[in-house]
Amino acid sequence: MLDASRSSLIRCGPPPECPETAPFYRLLRAGVLARLEQAQQHLPAGLHLRVYEGYRHPKIQQILFDAQWRRMQIAHPDQSAAWCYAQAAMLASPLRTFAGEPMIPPHSTGGAVDVDIVDAAGQPLDFGMALCDWGEVAPELCATQYPGLTDTAARHRQLLVEVMTAAGLVNYPQ
Repeated sequence: MLDASRSSLIRCGPPPECPETAPFYRLLRAGVLARLEQAQQHLPAGLHLRVYEGYRHPKIQQILFDAQWRRMQIAHPDQSAAWCYAQAAMLASPLRTFAGEPMIPPHSTGGAVDVDIVDAAGQPLDFGMALCDWGEVAPELCATQYPGLTDTAARHRQLLVEVMTAAGLVNYPQ
């Protein structure tokens, strides 16, 4: 894996809200970093991709998933554990299926990356929410095509999808 902060094209934000991720949140597979650099070339002048989080240690991934699962169980007390598990898995990949089979989350391989776009001053564009708020806002707001977005936030999300797709990356719509 490569440290995205060594790229002259890609910006890296401060470590995500979980301090345990600080040593490695910028680590990405070489192919992912190369695609981010390609995507950067498709952005208008003055805008930059900024890595929020790439590699995530499995221990941290499990903590994030467990918190999201609890959040779903609290928000939907009449739903089954399996339903809440499936809803939580849309925002944070589990390390095991509901049946207990092992899984390897994409972030825990350096193969997934969370990014936003910042302006020349390093300020994030309006995406309708801050990346760090993903675990606090309504899960629906995290969906790329959330219908309640302002026109500006929707345009910024679409721009991000377009530049990433042009570089061969795939958007996770949830």
